[in-house]
Amino acid sequence: MKYLPAILSTSHSGLNATERAYLAIKRRIIELELEPGAHVTKTDLTHLAGVGAMPVREALTQLQRDGLVQALPRSGYRILPVTLKGARELCAFRQLLETEAAGLAAKLGCPDDDLARMEELLKTTYELGNAESVNAFLRANFEFDTIIANRCGNDMLAQSITRVFDELERILRITLKSLAFSASAARERQAILDAIRERDPAAARRAMEARTRASQVQIIDALISSSSIAEASIRVS
Repeated sequence: MKYLPAILSTSHSGLNATERAYLAIKRRIIELELEPGAHVTKTDLTHLAGVGAMPVREALTQLQRDGLVQALPRSGYRILPVTLKGARELCAFRQLLETEAAGLAAKLGCPDDDLARMEELLKTTYELGNAESVNAFLRANFEFDTIIANRCGNDMLAQSITRVFDELERILRITLKSLAFSASAARERQAILDAIRERDPAAARRAMEARTRASQVQIIDALISSSSIAEASIRVS
């Protein structure tokens, strides 16, 4: 796969200190080790990233541009919460990108080994409260969609999709605290795979649009209804 979301990337060789600090802090935010709304200091983050103060300062500038942290006057930084507006917009953007990618991948066709791998990934489930199974499920789902993105024949589209996944992962980690595994979601993904296997672009677009729309409803409902995370992790605006 040419483009990978951070959850599937394993090699950080050749990165400079600022890039390592950026990735280390970003992963802690995405994986909710640094919780939404939490207050942190530059010293905290320097210890966490294992680099000097200057690379952390530069990394924080980039994380502010990403909308993940907020500088607080003379008191460190705040991990920005997820907002319902932001979640809705991200899900809608994802739908546009992935629907097009699915249609293109179906038109161009996917190699048999990719199709077999996608079939295998659909078997992954998770248990509420089991962090290891949730991690495996997220990796499987992102890999499934990343295969499609990288087979769409448009590098800019594939890269945009994998960048969206980095933002989406944190939202999913919040919602999966209260959202049980959905067998219907697996069937919706199976429909996507079947359409791509049959080289049917229109069916692939319909299936992906249906899956991403259903995913948005599940995500927003989970964010709204979960009393355990609503006040600490999300804002309405």
